[in-house]
Amino acid sequence: MTPAEPERIELTRSGGFANIAVRATIAAGALDPAERAGVDALLERPPAAAARAGAPDRFQYDVTVVAGDRRHHVRLGEGEIDGSLRALIDRLERDAAPEAGGS
Repeated sequence: MTPAEPERIELTRSGGFANIAVRATIAAGALDPAERAGVDALLERPPAAAARAGAPDRFQYDVTVVAGDRRHHVRLGEGEIDGSLRALIDRLERDAAPEAGGS
């Protein structure tokens, strides 16, 4: 049985100086090849376990890849956004909007 193809990617970015959370969701089919490579890199990482404290004034990225009824959630610190993830995170951040109600 092959795993379902990713349908969408969800991002919540929190932290930073103002600690204003933003969210974005993008359809997997709308990604270019470099952004899709970021999805593949996320799927290779272990899922996020428990919450961990972030560094002061740094961003934390909660990224979820949704494929059918499966969700693969990864929590990344700002310093963990490497070359394989940069295009995907940049795309999600461009599409991000502040959460209703702020922080």
